[in-house]
Amino acid sequence: MSVVAQSQLIWNRILAPEIADMPKEAARFILSLEFPPAELKRYGRLASKDRSDLEMNELEELESLVQANTALMLLQAKARLSLRSRRQTV
Repeated sequence: MSVVAQSQLIWNRILAPEIADMPKEAARFILSLEFPPAELKRYGRLASKDRSDLEMNELEELESLVQANTALMLLQAKARLSLRSRRQTV
């Protein structure tokens, strides 16, 4: 298993995105987070290249971006679920 895949599994266990227990204010803040445009552009550029054409530092950067994006997506999934759950219980 790759380091990226292992990292994603660990983040999934830590964040438990399927459990709707995030405070409302935290959930709203997490949903406001996004990659800056320059990072998204760089991410897209690296992701569009064939992995065999990437320099080692570019491959490491791409893996780091994937890990950061995965953590953000898991946090945002938990945030959305938490807010949705609160609306249904009110």
